[in-house]
Amino acid sequence: MRDSIFKLVQCWEWGAQHFDRVLKLFAGMILFSLMLITCVDVLGRYLFSSPLVGSVELTELLLGSLIFATLPLITWRKEHISVDLTDSIIPTAIKKVRDSIFNILVGISLFTIGFKIWDLATRSQRYDEVSEYLEIPIYYFTYFLAISCWLTAITSIVLVVTQAFNKQYDNQG
Repeated sequence: MRDSIFKLVQCWEWGAQHFDRVLKLFAGMILFSLMLITCVDVLGRYLFSSPLVGSVELTELLLGSLIFATLPLITWRKEHISVDLTDSIIPTAIKKVRDSIFNILVGISLFTIGFKIWDLATRSQRYDEVSEYLEIPIYYFTYFLAISCWLTAITSIVLVVTQAFNKQYDNQG
């Protein structure tokens, strides 16, 4: 029994490590695309008096995707903005309980938000909703937002489990 649990944990860690790399690569590609769109748009405006058509629309869609693509990474690394005014006077055991409760609430909230966003994506697909200028189907991005919320929720719940076993990974803050 113990060996099977150990193998399950190893598989989980291996998958999480590769998924971490994939999300970083995806976020890097989005960031590079944003940079490229901005450069082409600025050069087009000032050198040719012709801006890149739909650059604002692409920037909006890619920026939203970048934020949601990095949300699971930020959660895993515990890099959210936090105010720790009372952390120096609260005992460590209470901080662990507080953090676990917080992560559980975040996980439940993001699962709920993910389902709501998924419903919006389904409705967007049903109505064939597209962006204003480039006519890009919006539901692709909306489905991605929902999936990202669910991945972040799972990450929050996994943080509760790893904290319960006092497990700390190299890529966590």
